[in-house]
Amino acid sequence: MVFVESEGARYAIKETTPHMAEREIRNLREIERRGIPALSPIGTAHVSAPPIPIEVPGVPGMRQYINNDRGYTITRLAPRVIPHVLLYRLPLKKRSKHSLLSAVAVLMVELHEHGIYWGDPSLANALIRIDGKRVLGIMADAETVEIFPQAVSEGLRQQDLAHFGESLAWQAEDLRQARGLPEEEQVLDDSDFRYFERRYRWLRREHARLADGQHFDTLFQAQKFLHSLNRWGFSLLDMTGRAVQQFTTVLPGWYQRRIYELIHISVPRPYARRFYNLILGHQAILSEQVHRPVKLEVAARDWYRRYHLPTILLLRQTLTQEQDPMQAYFAIMDHKWNLSLKAGHEIPLEDAITDWHMEEANTGELGAVDPAKMATWWRERTPVPEALAPPSIESEELEPLLATAERPLVRLQQPELEQKLPNILEDSQRPRKITTSDLEQN
Repeated sequence: MVFVESEGARYAIKETTPHMAEREIRNLREIERRGIPALSPIGTAHVSAPPIPIEVPGVPGMRQYINNDRGYTITRLAPRVIPHVLLYRLPLKKRSKHSLLSAVAVLMVELHEHGIYWGDPSLANALIRIDGKRVLGIMADAETVEIFPQAVSEGLRQQDLAHFGESLAWQAEDLRQARGLPEEEQVLDDSDFRYFERRYRWLRREHARLADGQHFDTLFQAQKFLHSLNRWGFSLLDMTGRAVQQFTTVLPGWYQRRIYELIHISVPRPYARRFYNLILGHQAILSEQVHRPVKLEVAARDWYRRYHLPTILLLRQTLTQEQDPMQAYFAIMDHKWNLSLKAGHEIPLEDAITDWHMEEANTGELGAVDPAKMATWWRERTPVPEALAPPSIESEELEPLLATAERPLVRLQQPELEQKLPNILEDSQRPRKITTSDLEQN
């Protein structure tokens, strides 16, 4: 698999045979038409090559030729998906495992109910994206898919479930070896698969209920249906208006003024004191490291570079309009502290944020309307994974939380921001060298 980027969009190019390339793109187009979140099909490429001669066993001098042409599938990657390397680096506690497995269960139920037999279901063949407090599973490989005009049979459902259980077993072993755990200690086990099966059965019943209940006999039912769409950021007539958080304009208090003097950001008044205390705590840690009092201005700038700036930019990728960025900010700081305390070393910020999202996410469910049907309505306007994404937080809400020089970062499109984030995260992990001028004078 090769990944390329062009005009702000990212693409995956997979090598296979010409026949399988055409087949997979055909499958992906039909999956998208049915409203299931998957990689968006772009097309195929066919590269001719001389056939390969091989000797025929038992017939000296006789050769047969094998077609050596190569086919390539070209798909567009969904934005903001979590890299597998990061996803599997997480502690994978019970809550986060349930969020992950529930997202895949939703995907599998949607596939089966809309006539798609997966054939090779696994965590490795699904992409995971976090939208606020929702976790979305996205199909990443459709080479083994079989497509039917109606919901798949009970026998094929059971085959997919069994294949997924087998995949969990070998993925558990890969994770165990990667983490250097003893043989008796498994990150994923039979209880996780049993949870997945229970979740699948529950979601299947929910899907049947939704399929039977979408008849608008009363105004109340129609309004309830429209409200379900609005919660996802859509309306049958047009896009819904943005929910604006109202803040009363008041003269800034002392904590707000002091924070602005230190790092030139505007923290909302209800959060200013708590934010200031984070800076004080960081000052105490730096002072303890060098055994001398460190100036508050130095501690504030170091906090901004190491923790604040990367946190705001990472939240720009995942928060939705319904979430309060400062509430999320403090929750993440607490979560990072607790994870680091338990691990005995500092957990990287990116890992802590992803783990927090996974624990906070609502357990995968279908909601008040079948997501595949809603995605189908919007399919011609935007790819399915994007159609199912609730509106992201507006950059205007985050700009005051950054110094003037960094504010343009939150206005970037996701691909551009993703390009800049690795360098910012790498810089945040470099400890600051404390000089004599950084110390308080006695």
